[in-house]
Amino acid sequence: MAHPYSILLLSISLLTLSLAVYALRYARSPGASAYSIVMACLSLYSFGYAFELQASELPQILFWLKIEYIGISFLPPFFIIMAAQYTGMSHLLKAWLLVPVFMISFSTLFLEFTNYDHLFYSHYSLNNTVSLILADFGKGPWYWVHQIFTNLMLLSSSILYFLMFRRTVGYTRKRALIMLLALVIPWFFYMVYLIGGSPNKIDLSPFSFSIAGILTAIGIFRYHLLEYVPMALENVFSSMTVGIVITDEEKCLVSFNPPALEIFPDLSSGMKGKPVDPIFSALPCLAELTDGYQTDIEISHHGAVRYYHLQVVAVRAKHNRLTGWVVIFNNITDRKLKETELIMVEKKLKDLNASKDKFFAIIAHDLRNAFHLIINMSDMVSDNILKDDKEAALRKSRIIYDTAVTTYSLLQNLLDWALMQLKGVPFKPMDLFLADLVDTEFKNLKTLAEQKELVFQSGIEKSLQIHGDREMLKTVLRNLISNAIKYSHPGGMILLKNSVGQGMVTVEVCDEGIGMTSEEKNKLFKIENYLSKKGTAAENGTGLGLKLCKEFIRKHGGDIWVTSETGKGSTFYFTVPASVRQQLQ
Repeated sequence: MAHPYSILLLSISLLTLSLAVYALRYARSPGASAYSIVMACLSLYSFGYAFELQASELPQILFWLKIEYIGISFLPPFFIIMAAQYTGMSHLLKAWLLVPVFMISFSTLFLEFTNYDHLFYSHYSLNNTVSLILADFGKGPWYWVHQIFTNLMLLSSSILYFLMFRRTVGYTRKRALIMLLALVIPWFFYMVYLIGGSPNKIDLSPFSFSIAGILTAIGIFRYHLLEYVPMALENVFSSMTVGIVITDEEKCLVSFNPPALEIFPDLSSGMKGKPVDPIFSALPCLAELTDGYQTDIEISHHGAVRYYHLQVVAVRAKHNRLTGWVVIFNNITDRKLKETELIMVEKKLKDLNASKDKFFAIIAHDLRNAFHLIINMSDMVSDNILKDDKEAALRKSRIIYDTAVTTYSLLQNLLDWALMQLKGVPFKPMDLFLADLVDTEFKNLKTLAEQKELVFQSGIEKSLQIHGDREMLKTVLRNLISNAIKYSHPGGMILLKNSVGQGMVTVEVCDEGIGMTSEEKNKLFKIENYLSKKGTAAENGTGLGLKLCKEFIRKHGGDIWVTSETGKGSTFYFTVPASVRQQLQ
């Protein structure tokens, strides 16, 4: 007649075998294959022990004991394999670990089968003093090696499940708890058996595994214990490049992935379950969470600026009940930088287009008018000479000269501007005496100044040295001084002076001419604005020279600006670097 213990053990064997077979359908899930092998080993363990309890002779007991140890020997390695795979720690399963682990298991099976040199059992005999016929075994040295090895594997597996329980939330955390209990409960009964606390010296481990089997069965059907998708989703969540922070409906932290730390470095696993308001306070837009809210934000990260697209999504359960919030941060820094680059390119294209329009306007208007004037005046001079009217011929020849000088200056500016826009003007800075540059331009423009009886006065320090490109600075001085001449009243004065500070030299070009309105000042230095204003002697002006001055001064790292008042003259300022020697003085 079958003993009740044997019937119970056979039932446990059937249960664990069923779980082993059922787990095969989840073979692709992490740890599922190892779980199936563990359940098969436990089934074989319970099956052999059921018949061991039914045996009445020592050879029969030893035979069924060998059947049990086919399962028992390989439980430890598959316990640790299952735990490592299930908890996402598969990287721990190195060859240097698995090879010795399995060598111990094979050695246990071999020594149990052969009891070579009494390494596993020192002796064994029947024990008829209890209600069941059991065998008494003297435990050899390898038996204790096997026990220590088994307990180390169980302890290591329990630690992995405990760590998984600590770092996860929701269903994943419940699955970790189930696996931890399914391991700890049989381990407890196993320890009771080892210290001799079980009734009738019966090994309680197979019975305790029935509890573990029930636990894992509940986990499989209630919490999708072996399903690949929930575990895969967690892995995907951790590996996503998009930063995600998940909170409950009370804005308490539920989870976050590594990229979220780029936005909130203070996030930590220890904050789970705590309000996120102190963390979100860095972004005022997250003070109140609104479903569907989206915006672009700018965050400084280790001295670099990064841009993110922020999105808030409400998580709702049945009947539209709010259960939490998901805050998503998508790094759009590359896109923003490209947008900025495109804006700069667009601005440059607009400037080039404005330059083209400016060139056409100058060529169509100023150059054509200048040549028409020269042609007409030349024809009139010829008539005056034929009529022996020297005074009229001299007056018209002076007009021709003035027009030619102005047109030449305009052409020079046009060529410089075109060269700079097409391929850039070579920038060759060197130490220069500013007073020498000013004196040179005064001499070149002396004839124009004398026609209006203007007085040049230089307050530039003779020993002052600057660091710049000679030709560029000559162009700047030529344009500013010629403009001062153009808009000065006859008999006035043009003054140049300087000041030095913070490694830069500020040059001032002052005149006592007609001045400018605020609207006219705002149009200066902008290529897209066409400012044509006649001089005091009806000289033409295009404003192109000032745009050229601005570009050249920028190449020096300086700035140019103007102060002016209608009827009281204008003062143009520009800055250039002082020479190193000048800065040391």
